Amino acid sequence: MYVSERHQSRLEQALLDVTQIHTIEVIMPFEQPQSIRTVFFDAGFTLIRPNPSTPEICQRVCQQLNLHIHLDEVKERMNEAQDYYLRNMSLNRHTWGNEEAISEFWIGYYMTLLRPFIEEHDEHRLYQLAHGINEEFDKHSSWQLYPDVLPTLEALRKHGGYTLGVISDWGISLGPILRQLQLTPYFDYLLISAVTRHAKPSPMLYDLALQRANSIADYTLHIGDSYILDVLGARSVGITPVLLDRDRHVDESNVDCLLVHSLTELLDLLEVPR
Repeated sequence: MYVSERHQSRLEQALLDVTQIHTIEVIMPFEQPQSIRTVFFDAGFTLIRPNPSTPEICQRVCQQLNLHIHLDEVKERMNEAQDYYLRNMSLNRHTWGNEEAISEFWIGYYMTLLRPFIEEHDEHRLYQLAHGINEEFDKHSSWQLYPDVLPTLEALRKHGGYTLGVISDWGISLGPILRQLQLTPYFDYLLISAVTRHAKPSPMLYDLALQRANSIADYTLHIGDSYILDVLGARSVGITPVLLDRDRHVDESNVDCLLVHSLTELLDLLEVPR
């Protein structure tokens, strides 16, 4: 999922209202890091982010398709696109469990973004542009690793001997994206919602991850940037959740889970040498 980071808190609150999942009290801090043997990672905005940014990718594709718009105009439309995201997610959280539905959703998202720049009633042109953007995001070149990803994965492999996996709400393109970004050698398992037919925060997705990894929830940790999808989803099956807050938008006193601001802080949490 590749919604821009600056809209994350707004989306989180809306999804919390939709899912109506209630938190439970957890014991802090993390008391037995040595017990963790399996670590699952979210993908979008945890391991990878748009390259260089969502608005810039949209503008570039439009230029390639002979629609010349200023980058600031695209950025100004992002709020409207996020409203589309919120409306549709409130209606159907199961979108991420179906490849065709995922594609239709993102095409609708980009059509909403670009609509003011297209002549009225020219839906074919609008669809062409949105489809082109959606295809662009299926390419590994539209994604980049965060600087802390490889050092963290290297350290976990070298010092911990952990079983590592990815759990992500994404289409089938995520596998090739991670492979071409040279990430797949680090992971033992990749669970993509479009393939498993289960989306976050469904306990079925996290249960399936435990089964694939032949792991027990008590010895498993999951890290991601979404409180609703990652923290509550993992916690629903007994996995220890860690919330990744790269931009420091979260008030630590207001969360009931482990909180880090980088993946290297995860190493400190697990007492793994950097």
